[in-house]
Amino acid sequence: MTGRRGAALLLAAFLLGIAIFYGFTLRPGHDWGDDFAMYVHHAKNIALGLPYNQTGYIWNPRFPMMGPPTYPPVFPLMLAPVYAVFGLDLMPMKWVGIASFLGALLLTALIFRRFLSPLYLAVLLALLGLNPYFWRLKDAVLSDLPFFFFTYLALYLLQRQPGSDRPRGRVALHAVAFGVACYLAYGTRSLGVVLIPCAILAELSWRRRVSLWNAVAALVFVLLAALQATVSHRDSGYAAILSLDPHRIALNVVEYARYLSGLWDSAWVKTADTWLLALFGLLAAMGLLARLRAKPGPLEIFAVLYGLAILPWIATQGRYLIPLMPIYVGFALWAVQVMGKRSPKRARLILAGLTVLAGLGFASIYTTTPMRGGPEGVGTPDAVGLWQAVERITSSEDVILFQKPRALALFTGRRSTAIHDAGSDQEVLDYVRGVDARYAIVGPDDPAFMYQGRIRHAIEADPGTFSLVYRNPEFAMYRIRLPEPR
Repeated sequence: MTGRRGAALLLAAFLLGIAIFYGFTLRPGHDWGDDFAMYVHHAKNIALGLPYNQTGYIWNPRFPMMGPPTYPPVFPLMLAPVYAVFGLDLMPMKWVGIASFLGALLLTALIFRRFLSPLYLAVLLALLGLNPYFWRLKDAVLSDLPFFFFTYLALYLLQRQPGSDRPRGRVALHAVAFGVACYLAYGTRSLGVVLIPCAILAELSWRRRVSLWNAVAALVFVLLAALQATVSHRDSGYAAILSLDPHRIALNVVEYARYLSGLWDSAWVKTADTWLLALFGLLAAMGLLARLRAKPGPLEIFAVLYGLAILPWIATQGRYLIPLMPIYVGFALWAVQVMGKRSPKRARLILAGLTVLAGLGFASIYTTTPMRGGPEGVGTPDAVGLWQAVERITSSEDVILFQKPRALALFTGRRSTAIHDAGSDQEVLDYVRGVDARYAIVGPDDPAFMYQGRIRHAIEADPGTFSLVYRNPEFAMYRIRLPEPR
């Protein structure tokens, strides 16, 4: 067995092992973060031949953090065949994310093998593939793992950009493939747009010019992005969640650092995540700066551009960091590998120490987290009872005020909207009148139901306008009867 063939078999066995572990520990249901509902609703529309934007979600422009009117179409296109076969069953849909993660790990191996030795590459894959952060993410029907896959597919193709001495047809075909990969990333999450400038800057760094390859790739990307804007989704809804305020950006840096520490969570030592965040961060910074000084390549340029792109977002989420996580860990390991050229013993000790500390954290999470059960939101008996009551009490034309509007629209087929951070009860009533809402729902006291207190306060302040029509232990639904405007 050759070295390369043996490594390929070991990698295949590793990925198969992760697939089996993820499959056996896949948990039913879904939490209340109702981004997933928008993706599934788009997939339903594609599968049934309905208009893409016919989701029942009424966008509140004063609540941009709730999400734009539509989401990009690539992830819904991946879910549509699953919906066509299984209907509104979230368990099969989760396998789309698992398959994407396995593909992303494979691409990570292909990308980083260029500068990591087999030992360090194996550690990188173990720190990512066995990480409880990604294991938890498998239970969500979200675009993060497909975005991870398509982004690294594009970076892999960029890393292997053919030279000008290759046959023109092969160069053109590679450029088209790269342009398509860039679009697939962008069509999964709009942040994928940074891949095109990344390719241009990488070629300028390598060759001091921009070739026809880049022009063809950019043209393919623009054509596909324009087609998307015409038939399904435009990015204009995201403008409201961007802020160039320096204070906001500084807060985001702190928030993203806190999110990144989630890679190193430990149930046994509460400060372990902070220490490992700092250790890996210091090493990764050393590796990134050294590689930037030498000759920036696709990974280094992508890390900088993507990092800058996520800083102005007011709705920060740890999931936005996923494409940077392999670079963060990989560059830290590369810095240790470089140290090994001068002091092999010290490098081995550092590598072993980092691996053991991270592994202990992984073990603490896996031994204290239920393997088969998990946080449930939309599938609890009270939530199911609510969906049934909404279908029974309301008509298909009614608009319902609820702080998880996309989940409500998916599970009941009703139109729904969410209230913003209204300054007064009158502002709530003005919004209710503006969207012609006929019902309002309040749920449990949970931070996931952002600004729900505004609805509750308006109901308590004006019980004559809101009459209770349904209640269970977690939810209450009210009929709204606004007085005629004077």
